[in-house]
Amino acid sequence: MNPRREQLALKPRDIKTDVIREDDGSYAIVCSALGVYSAGKTLKEAKRSFEEALDLHLSVLREKARKEIATVTAHR
Repeated sequence: MNPRREQLALKPRDIKTDVIREDDGSYAIVCSALGVYSAGKTLKEAKRSFEEALDLHLSVLREKARKEIATVTAHR
């Protein structure tokens, strides 16, 4: 019996982040692959906001993975 394997649909090379300067001079930072977005009046503010959003997003994914792993049992 072959073990069931899940493949990642998202490859690290597919993760791109775009920095957009808006018409009003503010900035948006977008990582569509991860679903992480931020904005700020300045680039520094947008970067800080993006880092916070990314940290939060990854912590949610980490917790979800830990819960899923906790439910796995060995099959013989």
